[in-house]
Amino acid sequence: MSDAYTLLAFGGAIVALVLLIAKFKVHPVATLFVIVTTLGLVLGLGGEKTLKLVTEGFGSTMSSVGLLIIFGCVLGKMLELSGAALRITEEALRWFSGRKIPWAIALASAVVGIPLIADTVVLMLIPVVSAIAMRSGMSMMRLGPILYIGAYVMTSLVPPGPGPLAASALLGVDLGQAMLYGALVGIPGIIVATLYLLTIKTYVAPKAEYVDHLPTPVPVGAAGAAGATDGTSGTDGSGADDAPGTAGSAPAGGTTGAGEADGTDAEAARLPSLPLSLIPIFTPILLIMLDSYAVDLVGEKSSLGGVLHFLGAPLMALFIGCLTALPLFGRDWRRKSTLNDLFEAGLKLAALPLALTGVGGALALIIRDTKVADGAADMIRDMGLSPIIVPFLVAAAICTITGSNILGVMTAAAIMEPLMEGLGISALAVYLACGTGAQIMKHANSSGFWVTTTLSNMTVGQGIRSIGVASALSGVTGFAILYVLYATGLV
Repeated sequence: MSDAYTLLAFGGAIVALVLLIAKFKVHPVATLFVIVTTLGLVLGLGGEKTLKLVTEGFGSTMSSVGLLIIFGCVLGKMLELSGAALRITEEALRWFSGRKIPWAIALASAVVGIPLIADTVVLMLIPVVSAIAMRSGMSMMRLGPILYIGAYVMTSLVPPGPGPLAASALLGVDLGQAMLYGALVGIPGIIVATLYLLTIKTYVAPKAEYVDHLPTPVPVGAAGAAGATDGTSGTDGSGADDAPGTAGSAPAGGTTGAGEADGTDAEAARLPSLPLSLIPIFTPILLIMLDSYAVDLVGEKSSLGGVLHFLGAPLMALFIGCLTALPLFGRDWRRKSTLNDLFEAGLKLAALPLALTGVGGALALIIRDTKVADGAADMIRDMGLSPIIVPFLVAAAICTITGSNILGVMTAAAIMEPLMEGLGISALAVYLACGTGAQIMKHANSSGFWVTTTLSNMTVGQGIRSIGVASALSGVTGFAILYVLYATGLV
């Protein structure tokens, strides 16, 4: 079987993967299974060996990443249902005021977005952001996308989000390195995307359903843009995005803090404290970091090193994170609704990432066994492309066409894993390239795009101008940082 035929079959498989998901709306798991088995048959493995490799690839991947994804999804669900995510957002808003409010939203979104999917972050926090928009006179075309983009970048690059968690496992990347370098590459992307969104001049009022019940009236001037409440945008006479006379200032006698955003201090008092809310997020991160960077200093065979290595193992660290989230529920932590029902909710959330990751592992095994990787690596070298660009472009293409950053980072990782050795590129560099590429770009085929656009009261065009451009900027910025790290030999 010639190299040309092998590469042609591989290229056709990628095109078919994208078409089945994007055009014919076939479920990604079913699509991946069809592509993997068809590729094995077309490349001459035979039915029996193809199915054997699919089973082996799925099983080996699940053995390394299955419980990690489950515990990560359970932890995210606990933070969502306990109110911890809302508390973090409210506290961030209290620390900032006036023109700094968008940065508070970006900060809160980035922190909450580490364990939570971006769509969920928007669904939870859009009422708070809408109230802040009304009180400050700021445009939802700014604040809504800022709320989304912080979580979107982090859930594309930093474990324990299901996408980066699965990609790091598929590529064999140390989880501590994935967290550290993912944040290093991702945070500049959030900053650049936020700076872009702050330049938008169009005023879009928040949806009436989020603000009509609030005691403070819509600021003078914002009412003039009330046309935006039916999905259209308005602008003030000066072309500024903020309501005249109210930009960046709180209503008389109040602040833009989150305590007022939902109208009652009593509701805020029922939320868990900020330290309790942050502990479940940063405890597993700290433990994994200690295992990755501190164990070698004290010696793995020492008593302290052995304890740190055990507690910092990703599986144990994430489970400990779930345990530290139990106090968020107060006395209810002992009830069935917390100890059983909530765990089941996390399992349901984990089902899709688990299945995608397992079939992705099977795809990687098929590619390796059929020698597709060798031919692809040779072709890339002959074209003169920098190896680091390839996983970035693969992830960007999958995300842009299918609309899913999680599918983009996981599928790109599965495709690139067998090619790493031939291209002479590290697993960490491939991981970061997949994570930055998977941010490009959100548009009308994405659930996150529709959730943010609809709940922020924007039109499709406004969504593309804000969310679409911001996501592309975050991905390109992250990749630029990565390219510098790669060129200097740091990854």
